[in-house]
Amino acid sequence: MAATSRSKYAVYSGYLVSVDDFKNFFATIKPSLAKKPFDEHVLGYDSWRRRLPKADQARVPRLRLIPLPDIPEICMPTDDTVDKAFLPTRHVRYTSKKQLCRDGENRHLWEENEEDKAKLEEFSRFIASLGGNLDVTRVAGFGCLKDRHPDFAWGNW
Repeated sequence: MAATSRSKYAVYSGYLVSVDDFKNFFATIKPSLAKKPFDEHVLGYDSWRRRLPKADQARVPRLRLIPLPDIPEICMPTDDTVDKAFLPTRHVRYTSKKQLCRDGENRHLWEENEEDKAKLEEFSRFIASLGGNLDVTRVAGFGCLKDRHPDFAWGNW
């Protein structure tokens, strides 16, 4: 098996959300987090997502973060270190840096499609069914990032 087929990384496509908009959204699900620092929202979201029934977990994207320039990848997520929250809608296995270029054969990874829109709308409806509010008009754009593959587990690769 080729090494790239077992890459521990994936290229995710999905929606960018400002730190403040993410905090405002998640506070509609967990009001106790209102006015709390961003790292508490990140930890709260991950914990909340893991406690959902398995069927519902599949409807809720695993939160990823885009750090500000010059911030190390592994760093406490704060208002001063994170540029955007990232809600992925799809991914492909990472094979090369070319995938992260907006132009050329991989530009489709950077472009929103109908399936992405449907996933965002479904997520918004799910949040509304829980009494929360994800205002899809506040999404800051669509993008792409390289991060750990969802099947990657330390020690298994």
